This record gives sequence, C-alpha cells and structure tokens, in this order.
Amino acid sequence: MHIIYAVTTCSDHVYRQLFSQVKVKPAFQSQKYHRLLIEGLASGAQVDVVANPPVNRSVLTEKIVRLPRETEGGANYRYIPAIRNPILKAAAVGLGTFFQTLFLIRKDSAVVVDGLNRMTALSAILAARLRSVPCVGIVTDLPDMLSGSSFSKKLANFVIRHCTHYVLLTEAMNDYLNKKGKPYVILEGHADITMAERIPSLEKKTAPRICFYAGGVSKQYGLSNLVEGFRKAELPNAQLHIYGPGDYVKELQQIAAEDPRVFYGGMLLNREIVEKEQEATLLVNPRPTNEAYVKYSFPSKTMEYMASGTPVLTTVLPGMPKEYYPYLFLLEDETAEGIAQALTELLTKSEEELFEKGRQARAFVLDQRNNLVQAQKIIQMLSQCERKTKI
Repeated sequence: MHIIYAVTTCSDHVYRQLFSQVKVKPAFQSQKYHRLLIEGLASGAQVDVVANPPVNRSVLTEKIVRLPRETEGGANYRYIPAIRNPILKAAAVGLGTFFQTLFLIRKDSAVVVDGLNRMTALSAILAARLRSVPCVGIVTDLPDMLSGSSFSKKLANFVIRHCTHYVLLTEAMNDYLNKKGKPYVILEGHADITMAERIPSLEKKTAPRICFYAGGVSKQYGLSNLVEGFRKAELPNAQLHIYGPGDYVKELQQIAAEDPRVFYGGMLLNREIVEKEQEATLLVNPRPTNEAYVKYSFPSKTMEYMASGTPVLTTVLPGMPKEYYPYLFLLEDETAEGIAQALTELLTKSEEELFEKGRQARAFVLDQRNNLVQAQKIIQMLSQCERKTKI
C-alpha cells in the first residue's frame, strides 16, 4: 500500500532546526501527532509526505525557503516552498499540494489529510478525487466548536464531508460528523513507541516534588482551577510547574512572581517537555468536563503523559474509554477545592507507590496504543475497503 500524507508538518530534525532558538514556537502537539502517525504508517506501507512547513513570518528571514527532500522515520518528505508573503504562500500551498499529490498517486495509493488543515487538505482531496483513490480525513476537533470565522468553519466541514474515510477521536465525533456512515476508525491518540527506550526511574525525580502541566495555558482548560487548587493545598514541599501558551499566561506570571511554589516556564521543544515530565512527581490534566466540546475530544497530552512513566491525575473526560481508568488517578471534583484535596492525598503517597502507578500506565499505552499499533488500524481499514471493492 502507498500512502500520501498531505499536511502542515516537517521532519523532527527540521523542526528542531527551525524552532530551537525561536521564542514563539508553533504548537508542538499537532507536529508530534502527525510525525508519530506518519512513522507508524511507514512501518506498514510506503509513505510520501507532502509537507507544508509550519513556519510564519517571525521564523522566515528570507522571501522564500526551499527545503530539500529527505527521509525520516521511514517516510519520504517533499516540502512545499515556504514563502513570507501570505498571498503567495497560500497559492504555493494550494497549487504545490495539488500537483505534488497528483504526481505521486498510483493505483495502490490512498491520500491522508488533516481535516482542519483547510487549504492543504482541499488541494489533496481534489487530486485524490481526480485519480479516484481513497482520501482519509483525520479529524482531531470539530470545526463547529473551534474559534474562527463562520467561513473557515464551513470550509473545514466541506473538506471533511468530501473525505471517503475517517480517523476520529471518539464515537461521539463519528455520530456528529459521519452521517453517511463512511468507513472510519477511532484512534483516541497514539503513544511514541520510542519512549520505550527512555526508561523512567526514581533517580530522575527532582526534589521538591513537582506537579506538572504542559499544553494550552487557558482558563478554558482548567488552569486557573489547577493553580488555585495547588495554592490551597497543604504542600510545603511541592511546586507547580506549567509550560505552554494561552490567555492565562499573564495572570499566571503575576501569580508566579508572588508565590515561589508556582513556576511558569514558557514554551519548550517537545523533547525538553518529555524530559521534564519524567523528572516530575505527578502530571496533571485539569480539563473541565462540562464543556460541550469535551465529549468529542481526547487530549494528546494524555498519551504523552502516560508514556513518560510518571503518574497522571486527570478529570474523567467523557471521550476517554473506561479501559484507561485503572491506569490513571481520576479527579472527580474539578473545583479548586477538589483539586487541592486530590493533590494533598496523592502527594502524601510514597515515591514507590506513585512510581508503580506510572509504570503500569506506561506499559499499557506503549503496548496497546503506540503509534505503530494505531497506524496499523488505518491500514487495515483501507485494506478491507480495497478487498470489498475487488469483490
């Protein structure tokens, strides 16, 4: 099987090269999600990536940058030229993606797109339809529940409707989007199989104990409750470390200036975040469960957290399968008081007890939800549809 993966991304070494010295980095969650899935697909198929580099005017110092073709993780990367001028950039992305995809398609091809990557996805879908090959749409958020103009939401929904197959995060997402019953697979996420090489140990843990969060630093994601709950807790020998961008950053910086137990570290490369996750005592995801979008989502940080081997405290997200429950500390009371109580209870446990909980979670995701296993489900979906077509 041959897969053409059209998306805004780049190889891991190009990402480090572009952004290691840049203060404002693009969201690494999307970059990591697609990189891992590309590598997983490449373990069972030939993969060509039609890549639009995730760069902006703050990174580009030249009018146009052409990145050479390369191979990483078993996949071949072909880059669309990166252009400073936004109008020319849009034209390059649209035309470049269309012709690159069209050129690469052969009889055994399938095209994979990010349904929210509107221009790139639309161009690749058009090429797939012209050549009558399947097009798999990856949908990690519902357009209707994202911020942005009504036009951008309509365009994203148009793109998703014209895919022939879907990769979705939850069954609720399928009920919402897939009215025609097209073939789909539920992949709530994927853990990085290479984390098996990064063995966690008690010796890596720092003192004082660290409660850790990395991701969107927004009140919408429960960060103010987390900070307030931590400050209410009786934890004189613990600190709260937070990393990431968001609308809560300025307020958080003011709190950190007043309270030495709270630390905001800005944005780091993902490999640096993973190191800090393994040094922490407890990883926290305080995302509220009463928001409408939550049942359609599964935070990618859950997989990364679990793969680190550090125990995880999370709210009981409705989109999270119950088979995850035994491997997590579940936060039933999402208020600041509830968080304070949970943190106090967990951080009085022994290092060994906490470490064992993290070890079990790590074993589960690296065995059953790694990126090779999850990508194989996409290949199986496409293979089954191919066999039905031949019959």
